[in-house]
Amino acid sequence: MDGEQHAVRLSDRKWLEIDGVEHVDSFDDDSIVLVTRLGRLVIRGHELRIQQLDLEKGHFTAAGTVDAMTYTQPKKGTDRSRNLKSWWR
Repeated sequence: MDGEQHAVRLSDRKWLEIDGVEHVDSFDDDSIVLVTRLGRLVIRGHELRIQQLDLEKGHFTAAGTVDAMTYTQPKKGTDRSRNLKSWWR
């Protein structure tokens, strides 16, 4: 996978694969907080377990029941209003 891409794949809410991971901020059975190329990603669920983490490749996998995924802050340089303005031009 290209080093600049960010991709999220969730299978049956039980298996999660993410590319573009830069750092793991925190994790426990109910939440995992990642820093990705597109901002901080909070994953909430039950019995969450990190299965694989390769920061050199930016690849992350986890198992458990995923209830929600939320991006809590945009990556620097991805100002949403600026992007919308350029789209309307």
